[in-house]
Amino acid sequence: MDLRQRVVRRNPFVAWVLNGLAVVSVLLFVHTMVRQNLSEPDRRPWPWSWQLLDAQSATAALLAAVGAIVARAQFARTVRPMLSAAGWVTADNAPGGALSWTGYLCNGGSAAVVVTAVEYRLDFAADPADPADSVDPASAAEPGAGGSTGWTTRDAIIAAAAARGLRSGTDYRFTSVTSNAVIAGEQRSLLAWFTEPALAVIRDAYVRVTVRDRLGDLHQRIVPCLVDVDRVLDHAGPDLL
Repeated sequence: MDLRQRVVRRNPFVAWVLNGLAVVSVLLFVHTMVRQNLSEPDRRPWPWSWQLLDAQSATAALLAAVGAIVARAQFARTVRPMLSAAGWVTADNAPGGALSWTGYLCNGGSAAVVVTAVEYRLDFAADPADPADSVDPASAAEPGAGGSTGWTTRDAIIAAAAARGLRSGTDYRFTSVTSNAVIAGEQRSLLAWFTEPALAVIRDAYVRVTVRDRLGDLHQRIVPCLVDVDRVLDHAGPDLL
């Protein structure tokens, strides 16, 4: 599973406009330069009979188009989100002050982004007592060896966890991240927490988040909620962010 952040779509309007301007500018520049180096008789046939721009104007148009593309790329880097995951043991999320492994989504970028889509996935640990979960020892360490929900909705993973005896809000909880939610720059958002009973059943938990930046580009990142998880929770850790 590729956990790297990627751009899934550029803003089509901005991309098409700038690319179209660049193509037109290149054609005008080539036409002008070729026409300028032709003799007078050779300029009479079409399309050399048309004088669209002089050399100075064609060069300025080309430089302006290239500059717009470079500026767009630079601005895209400035507003690009930097999505990452963080997690540690806390004692203030689970009921009764129970210890829980808490996973966060962090936006290390300087600009805010808008959530456009959220998908969830749970990979369950194999249960030796359940014949349906019996797996080859050689593949027991593979993600989803005890079954996987695949990418689905929050309600679907809650139902799948309930079938394994886990109760949402008691053994674990995924926060509800809805479309159009805003994640500010240099901010963290709570994704989920898991108590020891949940950690014994759930091997891995992932949240696939798609966000839109200020330029209109869509970025996607698969966030692992249980990265470097402590399966045995003995004490709460300090706030690491």
